[in-house]
Amino acid sequence: MGYYFIFTTCIGCGQPFTCHPERVPSLRINPHGQPDPAGTRHPICRTCWDRRQAYRRQHGLPEELLLPGAYAPAPELGDDGSDWGDGGGDA
Repeated sequence: MGYYFIFTTCIGCGQPFTCHPERVPSLRINPHGQPDPAGTRHPICRTCWDRRQAYRRQHGLPEELLLPGAYAPAPELGDDGSDWGDGGGDA
C-alpha cells in the first residue's frame, strides 16, 4: 500500500509543510486576502494551528477540532475508491 501527501505553505507563517490534503485545517480566503466562506482553502501548519488554539483558549473561545491524521500522509486509494491494502472489499 502506498501513501500520498501535499507539500504546501502555511497561510499564517509562510513556512512549507506536508499534510493530508483532505484533513489539514485551513482558512478560506478570497482574492483580496480576506476571510470568506466562499474563498479558496489555504492550509495552516501545526505550529500556527497550536497558536490559534492557544489564542482561542485565552479569549474564552471554544477550541476547534483537529481531524486525526491532518499532518500525516494519507493512504492511496484504488480505482474503486477503496484503500489499496484492504483488498477492495466492503468494510
